[in-house]
Amino acid sequence: MLKLSQPKPILLEASECAVLLLHAYTSTVRDMRGLAEFLHRHGYTCYAIAYSGHGLDIDEFLNYTPVDWLQDSIKAYQHLLQRGYNQIAVIGVSLGAVLSLKLSEMLPISACIAMSTPQDRSTNDLFKRLELYANYLGQFQNNNTKQNSADLETKSSIQLQALQQLIRTTIQDTALISAPIFLLYGALDDVLYQSSAQTIYDHVNSTEKRIKNYPNTGHLMTLGQDQKQLFSDILDFLQQHHPLQAE
Repeated sequence: MLKLSQPKPILLEASECAVLLLHAYTSTVRDMRGLAEFLHRHGYTCYAIAYSGHGLDIDEFLNYTPVDWLQDSIKAYQHLLQRGYNQIAVIGVSLGAVLSLKLSEMLPISACIAMSTPQDRSTNDLFKRLELYANYLGQFQNNNTKQNSADLETKSSIQLQALQQLIRTTIQDTALISAPIFLLYGALDDVLYQSSAQTIYDHVNSTEKRIKNYPNTGHLMTLGQDQKQLFSDILDFLQQHHPLQAE
């Protein structure tokens, strides 16, 4: 049986302008690696973290809740501050987008970029994502360690209810956001994500805000067919609202 290990964070240091990158639910830093490397080549310090339990076996994964993942994100923000980065933008996809919004509601953020942001997902929808993750991990486990659906649903109920609650409360509090914000969604994704992006756009108190869809992209936008344009748009937004300091 393959032993799974906690994915390592990615820290690419460059200028004094830092970007915190937050990945999707059940995923890892691989969601954000390409974007981090792209922004780093253009002068930004990039820090992509892996949330507690992500990338590990399903039982270990279910030991954690969104409260832990929010704390992971806050600690990552504080880590950048401790390293001397006082100007921090945040970028997230899916769960990472929710956490990016939450940080922008709580902390001084230079700019917020949120991709594929959920608004009101049922626990059944969230469970389907978790079940895919469990089945994927099952490829690396002995057959007798695989979870059946009923057991998994029982074990995951606390985590999924907490995730649903985090999504709802974060969206309800978006009026607390005043940082420049860029909301992105894929046209190939569920139409609910377009609705969510518009809801957030309508309710934030940011004077600088932008919304855009990408026609050839699904849910994991950083890995989609519009990646080149997506990366370019994100860089443009950062250069406008989180610019590198002149030498």
